[in-house]
Amino acid sequence: MRLLLIHASRFWWRIRGPARGLAVKDDPEPEEADLKDVVVCFTAVEKGDGVFHAELVNKAKGEVLKFAERIGCRRVVVYPYAHLSTELARPETALVVLKAFEEALRAEGLVVIRSPFGYYKEFLLHCKGHPLSEAFREIRP
Repeated sequence: MRLLLIHASRFWWRIRGPARGLAVKDDPEPEEADLKDVVVCFTAVEKGDGVFHAELVNKAKGEVLKFAERIGCRRVVVYPYAHLSTELARPETALVVLKAFEEALRAEGLVVIRSPFGYYKEFLLHCKGHPLSEAFREIRP
């Protein structure tokens, strides 16, 4: 599992349409969101992650919690982002892991929004640009 964490002043997205050739799609809710002062967690679920998904979700949750605490932000967007890896998990596996990740973060008291999986989306991102505003994490079992 790979995470690109960005502390954003603003993050907006809108669904443009379903991803071609992808049989697994999430409920398209919310179709659009405009968020202020948020941790954007671009997330790629990789091959093999489904086997260890509880362990990976727990480790990923810990990394996001540390990042959020360091910057003082309790709002998180879990944003599926296949472009972080060339070794992606099957879509049905990825969706299970993403939903578990979302729930694990929410159980820690974070305000969490997960953008829909299986759709092309346009987005705007305004990174805060402070020294701790960007981080990459590779989560392995």
